[in-house]
Amino acid sequence: MFKFFVTLSMIAVSANVCLASEAEDQATAFAKIYAALCVQNVADLPALRDKLSAVPSLPPEKAAVFLAGNPGDAWPVPDKQGTFVLALPSNKNLCAVHARRASPEKAIKLFTGLVSNPPAPFSAVRVKDEQGEAGANGATHTVAYEWSVPDAKRKILFTLTTNASESAPLQALGSVAVISR
Repeated sequence: MFKFFVTLSMIAVSANVCLASEAEDQATAFAKIYAALCVQNVADLPALRDKLSAVPSLPPEKAAVFLAGNPGDAWPVPDKQGTFVLALPSNKNLCAVHARRASPEKAIKLFTGLVSNPPAPFSAVRVKDEQGEAGANGATHTVAYEWSVPDAKRKILFTLTTNASESAPLQALGSVAVISR
């Protein structure tokens, strides 16, 4: 009987390690997609939309979930770690990537590493780091940074919201937007 519990414990521990590793791999894939699609294209989101015009987008009723009530388009982004969703609202200078599953800790670490130390001449300021509540889906954590240059009329806002709950429909949402001062 003791051997049975030891074996069962070993299986449970290895399953948690696999799940943790999988969630970290999903967070890494999320961060790469966010950087490649949103961050690298923030200066010209209409050009990104044009590049994606040949790629099948989600039907409007499914895209609406990812566009938060705004008009626009959303595309599935398949990856070996899962399918992510890219959303480009047409009435905002904003790009967002959604991840169904991702390690919140790893996602925050990768996001912070990406946006906290911008290239010159930009400077970065952390403008938000707060915990929130998502009702039945548990607690959220939102982190945001702004990049700006002196005397510029616009800044770039990078935001990441994570949720550790397994029942949450999304565990990571990263966005980047050009905003007026």
